[in-house]
Amino acid sequence: MGTLRTLVVVVFLALTLGGCSFLGSKEPELMNWEPALSPDGSTLAYESVVDGHLDLFAKTLSSGEVVRLTENDDEDWSPAWSPDGQYLAFATSRNGNADVFILHMATREARALTADPHDDINPHWGSDGLIYFNSNRSGAWEIYAVSPDGTGLTHLGSPPLDTP
Repeated sequence: MGTLRTLVVVVFLALTLGGCSFLGSKEPELMNWEPALSPDGSTLAYESVVDGHLDLFAKTLSSGEVVRLTENDDEDWSPAWSPDGQYLAFATSRNGNADVFILHMATREARALTADPHDDINPHWGSDGLIYFNSNRSGAWEIYAVSPDGTGLTHLGSPPLDTP
C-alpha cells in the first residue's frame, strides 16, 4: 500500500509542478506569437496580447522598429504575408466569430474575405495568389481557398484519414 501511496503522491506532484491545465497551469504568459516573416525577409509580423486581446504587429528587423497594425476590441491573429509583401491575411473575431480578413500594409485598411457564421481560421497565402484556410462550415474542419478580393471560394476538402 505504501508503494501505491508514493506513486499517487509522485503523480500529483508531477502534474501540479509540471503545469497540468486542470490543476492550475504553469504556462508562461502569451506575449508575441505566430511569427510570419515577410517575403523579402525584412519584416516580422506577429500577434501580441494588448489590453486583454490579440492585435497584429510588425517589426522591421534591421531597425527593430515595431508598428501596431491593428487596434480594436476584437481578436486578430495568424498573420500570413502575400507573396508580394503588400498584404497580410489574418483571422479575426470582428464579425462575432472567426473570419479571414486581409490588411493592406501601406494603408492599414482591413477588409473581410469571408463572412460565414462558422469559423474560418489559419489563413496561409499560396504562391498561386490564393488564400488557403480551415473552416468548419461543412460540419468538419476542412480546407478552403479564396482569392484576395473575396471571390472564388473553393472547398478543397480534407485528405482521407487512411492516407498513408
